Amino acid sequence: MKFQLELKALSDALAVVGRAVAGKGIRPVLANVMCVAIPGELKLVGTDNEIMATSRLVANVEVPGQCTIPAKLLIEVVSSLPVESGAEKVNFSQLEGHDNQIELATGRGKFILQVQGTEEFPPLPVMEGAEFPKFSLTNEELKTALKEVSIAMGTEEANVTQRCVCFSFVEGKLRLVATDSRRLAVGWLPTVKYPPEFEKNFLVPTRAIPELLKILEDGDSIEVGLFKEQLMFTTKRFQMLTRLYEGKFPDYNRIMPKDTTRILTIRTKDLLQAIKAVAPIARSAAMMVHFDVGANETRIWSESPEEGNSEVYISTQFKGEPINIAFNGKYIQDFLGVVGSDELVIEMTTPAFPGLFRPLKSDSDYKCVIMPMTLNG
Repeated sequence: MKFQLELKALSDALAVVGRAVAGKGIRPVLANVMCVAIPGELKLVGTDNEIMATSRLVANVEVPGQCTIPAKLLIEVVSSLPVESGAEKVNFSQLEGHDNQIELATGRGKFILQVQGTEEFPPLPVMEGAEFPKFSLTNEELKTALKEVSIAMGTEEANVTQRCVCFSFVEGKLRLVATDSRRLAVGWLPTVKYPPEFEKNFLVPTRAIPELLKILEDGDSIEVGLFKEQLMFTTKRFQMLTRLYEGKFPDYNRIMPKDTTRILTIRTKDLLQAIKAVAPIARSAAMMVHFDVGANETRIWSESPEEGNSEVYISTQFKGEPINIAFNGKYIQDFLGVVGSDELVIEMTTPAFPGLFRPLKSDSDYKCVIMPMTLNG
């Protein structure tokens, strides 16, 4: 095997494909990146058997071949190769008589790495000529919705519905939903043209979401395909295949607070500064942040027997009877980090019922439901 390609292109591809490889405790070959050199192209593949990321790079291939290389080592080596210009090339060549070694060289640097065969690497799906339903989205609208809901993704092993993002296709709309049982976030893409095969819910593992956000940085549009009961996301340079969880996602419409009697409007910047101010004390109190809401002003405070007290007053607009309620300050910070609006609304009923957080702007249907914390600890 012998080929040459641009160093920057290789580095960019490894930054995506390398994230898909497995961590410790799984089959050793899954910690490797597979390299497949064919005339004119180098294919890089990483997988942990839950997701698979692929990149195709233009390469000058003199001798075709394939091997697997430890991903962490390859990424470190490529990032440390001496570079003399932005168009620096890197040469790969399997050493004659040493099939388990490959040389990486630039003009002023050289490494010899141990490699392995591809026999134990999971088989690659054959997609050439395959017909399957697919449609396209703009990267920006999918990225925005994913960031909005990913704050509520859970990591609990017991329940798959708390370890996924639900892609819910209903009547020409795509809703993304995630919950960890303490909060629930819903984002949407209002007008999506998709084949009828998509008209259902798909439970995409939490593991796939950061990698999907990474490939959404590539280009302006992304193709979404349904390939053998897996979702496939394809951009100009990258492709990601993810398996889907089985299970029934809870009806999020039933969870949404409906008959709210109190509506609080706050400037996003003011709330962000207030939460930041009380956070040093709140960290010693399970991040409990109290809201004492009145007609024109809200007192935001926290207290801890070990650390003391902190409070901030901010000007707000409020409809309804005054209320004293507490939420997890970290959850509010997460919401503020993705809300994308100068002002926001918190809809409440009683201190024991969830709060509905949403942007004030009318063109957004983003909603985040946060469970209250008990005022007696």
